[in-house]
Amino acid sequence: MSPARKPAGLIERHETAAETAQRARREDALRPQRALSSEPPARLARRKVAAAVWRRVMREYRGIEAEIVTRLDMDHLVDYCILVEECAQLDEMRTSARELAEALASKYQALMEAGELEEALALTNKVLSAQEAVTKIDARKDRKLDLIKRWRESLYITPRARAGTAPVQKEKEEQDELEQLVGQFMGVANGNGFSDTGK
Repeated sequence: MSPARKPAGLIERHETAAETAQRARREDALRPQRALSSEPPARLARRKVAAAVWRRVMREYRGIEAEIVTRLDMDHLVDYCILVEECAQLDEMRTSARELAEALASKYQALMEAGELEEALALTNKVLSAQEAVTKIDARKDRKLDLIKRWRESLYITPRARAGTAPVQKEKEEQDELEQLVGQFMGVANGNGFSDTGK
């Protein structure tokens, strides 16, 4: 399977007129009639955070000359916005779980200091469950962040994805003796002051 082609606006290497025309024809054939709206689609209507992410990302895309996303990418972009919102929700859940774990741990400590060992022991499982909830939320967030990273790369909104659009400069190779002689000959032929030392 060949790698996906970059949008024409992100191509920095020199292309022939024929290559440019062919790329333009391919992109025009896949360009929907309607453009993506700056306003979030209906799927994000009740999602405040996701809608805000949509507006911010679309504002950035509008400021770029290259057409990176089209209406064909709408569902992909919507899913990305929802993932970001879900991450924000996990942050809220983690804060609540951590506050509960701290409150239970504090109550447990107070019971231990008061010598109420039986009550403290009864509270132990609740403390451990609250702490375990924080760990589980962290694991879920890590998985979401990994997905978000992959989505960002596919939408050209990471430094690495954008760096992949720049052409790689080839290192200048050492010229062998034959290339040097050819270079000298070309210099003589062009009248650049090289002389034939064999005469």
